[in-house]
Amino acid sequence: MNTEKYLQMFEALAANGEIPRELYDSLVAKIRERGKMTKNIYDYYLTELEKRRLFDVDGAPFDTERSAKTDGTYVYKRTKNPFWHISHWFWSTTFKLIGFFGGAVVFGVWHVKGRKKLKKLGACITTSNHVGYLDAVLSLRATGMQSRYIVAAPHNCKDTVGGKILCAAGEVPLPINFKGMRPFNEMLEYVAEKQSAKIHFYAEKSMWIGYKKPRPHKDGAYYYADKLNLPVVPMLYCFKEPKGLRKLLHLPKAVIKIGEPIYVNTELPTAKRKADLAQRAYAATVALYEEFYGVPLEYLDPEETNGAADN
Repeated sequence: MNTEKYLQMFEALAANGEIPRELYDSLVAKIRERGKMTKNIYDYYLTELEKRRLFDVDGAPFDTERSAKTDGTYVYKRTKNPFWHISHWFWSTTFKLIGFFGGAVVFGVWHVKGRKKLKKLGACITTSNHVGYLDAVLSLRATGMQSRYIVAAPHNCKDTVGGKILCAAGEVPLPINFKGMRPFNEMLEYVAEKQSAKIHFYAEKSMWIGYKKPRPHKDGAYYYADKLNLPVVPMLYCFKEPKGLRKLLHLPKAVIKIGEPIYVNTELPTAKRKADLAQRAYAATVALYEEFYGVPLEYLDPEETNGAADN
């Protein structure tokens, strides 16, 4: 863990009022005491966010330098350019193969139960928890060789060679202002209607590394499910205790749980549809969690003490 980057993130979160100053002071004190950022301190941080119900707060630092400028000037698609189609085919196919081998080798996902639910749908929106820098390979593993796009923050789609490759492979950066909404909307309409693609949203918004519990969903995915008239398929990345070689190599053992499709309730007024979808999708995700882990979903009580960072 990069101690300096975590300190900068904590300082920015405190300055913006996203975390209390006393939590910031506690985190800095623990880092100074140990001389570096540790996993125990990170676990303490996520525990404190959970207890305070600060589910939207960033769980890890990220670099925004050279982020995609999705302010209305970003070009999402070039459908009249044959090289755009060739580039997308090549890189999306490459990343599907990476998803297969990466999901299998890095996360231990050799088989995905419930994939038939996705195959028979055509275009749809999928949602999942966001638990690591490489968990995009799990969405690739879930959809297999089907057409798939991932809605991502602009800093994941940088103006670099690597960023351009990710965009060519199917990453769609979120708009940062109202002017950016129109080309973003047109891109999602295009991939849904012309490519019958799966459009993946991290409905929890922020990434919490290794956090197992599902967090409340933001309504962005469900706004587009209603707008594009697409079903939503909730997914949950779950984790078992690794054994054998995976345990020796400190590799996780993941399982992809796929829920039943959820459809827009067209009998509701338009203003209430996305909230209804978000509620039902979150409830379905909670059910996946409880089925897999065999325990009810319960968030920590604010009054509970935590000694994770004291070990």
